[in-house]
Amino acid sequence: MRKVASLFSIMALIAASCVPKVEYPAPDAAEAAIFPDYKAVTVPPNIAPLNFSLGEGTKGVAILENAGKKLVLKSRKGGFSIPENSWREIAMPGSEISVTVEIKEGGKYVSRSPFSIFVSEDRIDPYVAYRLIDPGYETWNKIGLYQRCLENFSETPIITNDKTDRNCMNCHSFKGRDPGTMMFHMRATNGGTYVWKDGSIEKLNTKTPQTISALVYPYWHPSGKYIAFSVNDIAQFFHSTNPNRIEVYDYKSDVVVYDVDNHRVSSSPMLMDTTRMETFPSFSPDGKTLYYCSTKRPDMPQGYKDVKYSICSMPFNPETFSFGDKVDTVYNAIRTGKDATFPRVSPDGRFLLFAETAYGCFAIWHKDSELRMIDLKDGTFHTLDEVNGPDADSYHSWSGNSRWIVWASRRIDGLYSRLFIAHIDKDGKASKPFLMPQKDLEHDRMLMKSYNVPEFISGPVLFDQDEMADMAKNNPGTDVTFK
Repeated sequence: MRKVASLFSIMALIAASCVPKVEYPAPDAAEAAIFPDYKAVTVPPNIAPLNFSLGEGTKGVAILENAGKKLVLKSRKGGFSIPENSWREIAMPGSEISVTVEIKEGGKYVSRSPFSIFVSEDRIDPYVAYRLIDPGYETWNKIGLYQRCLENFSETPIITNDKTDRNCMNCHSFKGRDPGTMMFHMRATNGGTYVWKDGSIEKLNTKTPQTISALVYPYWHPSGKYIAFSVNDIAQFFHSTNPNRIEVYDYKSDVVVYDVDNHRVSSSPMLMDTTRMETFPSFSPDGKTLYYCSTKRPDMPQGYKDVKYSICSMPFNPETFSFGDKVDTVYNAIRTGKDATFPRVSPDGRFLLFAETAYGCFAIWHKDSELRMIDLKDGTFHTLDEVNGPDADSYHSWSGNSRWIVWASRRIDGLYSRLFIAHIDKDGKASKPFLMPQKDLEHDRMLMKSYNVPEFISGPVLFDQDEMADMAKNNPGTDVTFK
């Protein structure tokens, strides 16, 4: 990867590595300020308790009531930790929890305005997988893929690079939220693409003479037989004054599809057009349509602000491993004047979710990045104002029932990305998002890592880390060919 950085950029990144301070707005006479903001959110019935804080040193009482059940909590160090068993009893599907906060002032407890937490009847996938990485990607001596049980607070590693000579790990992906079918990349030492399927691990060497690079930005076909990738000549530079600190861009890129069983890659001339750049592929839930992003190829790097991706679709035949000869434009960047990346179709096939920015391909570092959605049934455009924050919303995925989305957002402090979740009803209406609950109320303030590429999964990944590490170090890998 090409890399240009000024001394000022490096100094800015070092300064930015300080622990962010979460500011708690001072409560007024009518309302108690809490963090995270769980007021009027909609949550799944199987989510972990929504612990929250009033701010360090604030003393208070929280009263949670629902259908005759009442839970009274006293603050500890300014926060409320809800017992898991008590939360399950009060967070009944299709109900409303009333929360009243009383703050101690002058020796008396003074009530603040109550708020509600709405409990949906729609459950959420029990796990979410993600990468934890330093916020600027400038170092990766400690990096790993992790999984969190959303029904409690258990976080366990899938694989960490302390077992594989401190290399870089990225681009993890699961077949339809199946923890038994996944892949990810290792970079530098022990480089290769690692596929976990049917209880076995395989190491692949995915660079071919016909493709630009090894395979990146993956998305599994619903059958598990194929994985769509892009191949990219990627570069980055660091801004010293621009609020978008890091710019990642492509000099060129194509989209290909990998045949898992036969170790071969194939593509279409329309997906390898040298006058354009194609990237971020994904499949429709029925596996018959390939979505991807495409833009005219400008002179780079000086033209990086001219990069505006449209979202396109192309027929794909999984029976014959072939591509259609017609391209449809789902989102037209020329018409909107904006840029769209990371298309993800809901499992029910109804909605296409993507990130919209002013330009470029790396929305996670663009402060203006917001989530958008298109109803594929009638073409309706949803701005999703309910879920977007003031800083970099991106890297999104759908729950298996198409009712929940999870994504990474820098809205808390502008530096560290955290995971947010929101409900999407059958008509595409979004509810107010909520921060992924944590057992430790200081977790999101003290964690000096960013959450990266969250993806719902139906259970825990159970492969052996030591077996994976042994393969990484001692197996030369299987070469992939180009069809």
